[in-house]
Amino acid sequence: MASSHPAAAEAWEWDEGNESELAAHQIVPREVLELWENGPVFVPNRRHRAGDWKMLGLTHGGRRLTIVFRYSLERWTIRPITGWLTTAGERKRHLRKGRS
Repeated sequence: MASSHPAAAEAWEWDEGNESELAAHQIVPREVLELWENGPVFVPNRRHRAGDWKMLGLTHGGRRLTIVFRYSLERWTIRPITGWLTTAGERKRHLRKGRS
């Protein structure tokens, strides 16, 4: 049975659409994967404008990013939608001391 938490995802969905949206925010797919590898914080996206979850964390190079994505329970996949440099408010609300 699939987990309702995105940490259980097994694959990524990439195409020109989501790659170009991230590129518009100076984020490349490799950085999104680095966030995943570095143990991000997952929070529900309360605004539900683009995706249902947000992933906050650090790239290997130390960039603090927030990535909005959709998690498919049926396919166990994550589809990044958009992202930005994590704001001070997001760090304060979501990231524990020492992780940010």
